[in-house]
Amino acid sequence: MENLLDSDLLFVGVGVVVVFLGLGTIIYGIVSWLKSGKKVSNRIEQFVNAEPIVSEGGPKRPMIVQREISGSLFNRTIVNWFKKILQFLGRFTPEKLVVDLEHKLTIAGNPRNMHAGEFYAIRFLAFVAGIVVAFILNRDFKNIDLKMLGIGVIIVLLCYMYPTVWLNGKVRVRQDEIQRGLPDALDMLSVCASAGLAFDQSLLKISGYWDTDLGHEIKRVTKEMEMGISRATALRNMSNRLDVDDLSRFVAIIIQAEKVGMSYADVLHSQALQMRVQRQFRAREIANKLPGKMLFPIALLIFPAMLAVILGPSIPAIMDLFSTL
Repeated sequence: MENLLDSDLLFVGVGVVVVFLGLGTIIYGIVSWLKSGKKVSNRIEQFVNAEPIVSEGGPKRPMIVQREISGSLFNRTIVNWFKKILQFLGRFTPEKLVVDLEHKLTIAGNPRNMHAGEFYAIRFLAFVAGIVVAFILNRDFKNIDLKMLGIGVIIVLLCYMYPTVWLNGKVRVRQDEIQRGLPDALDMLSVCASAGLAFDQSLLKISGYWDTDLGHEIKRVTKEMEMGISRATALRNMSNRLDVDDLSRFVAIIIQAEKVGMSYADVLHSQALQMRVQRQFRAREIANKLPGKMLFPIALLIFPAMLAVILGPSIPAIMDLFSTL
């Protein structure tokens, strides 16, 4: 009887998940069908209202612009369908959270071209998946096992927190990479300025020389300046996108030097020297923290092995000594 009850509860849990996914699929299908009708009507209207062209010796005919189909069938169907579901679920995210998360995704370099709504939708789906797994593990409500209950809670927490931990790791790695590459970039800027190149030309030189995140951001600055955005605004946009302290200070000093009319070569030389000194201090700080970080692995892994090697041969003699007493 209890086995039947457990199987019924399992079927109920699976049924709830299937119903949830089925309703989502039906809603998405209806919305897609309505949108597809609009797309077809717009496509027909473009065909009817297209400007006619005259072929040599032939009648006038409307011009048809063909669409290029790129990507595999899986990407154009399953992946696209999954992205649409994520966008639909992301609409229910509060606006303030969306703004903060968009900024964090920008700092991380927009991994997988993900938006804030899609990220929150993935987090929600991971949370639901964790709840389903925890429910399956603890389907016997009459005989609750505290160990399995704790495992279920841990699974739910891990599924809920993993997307945020993954994103924070991406942000930290990208910021560290940009911070490590900034002194070398300033050295090259200083050399270019000393050689007689203007600041804009120096930025363009670096963006074409380095295929790194910092090089891509500098290339974006040059593109914005080519579009008519002022140099100060483009640099400030880069500082806001990356949120790196050293880069923010450098941008502030460059903007201030531009306002007062200082020489870029002198400013870049002093900034490059300062960044190299800060990188040395940062490396020393990391080295000074290593002994404290090595204490726990030594105490937990190395000391027990040393004690086993040292005291192991004497254990039989000690046991014989106590057995004779």
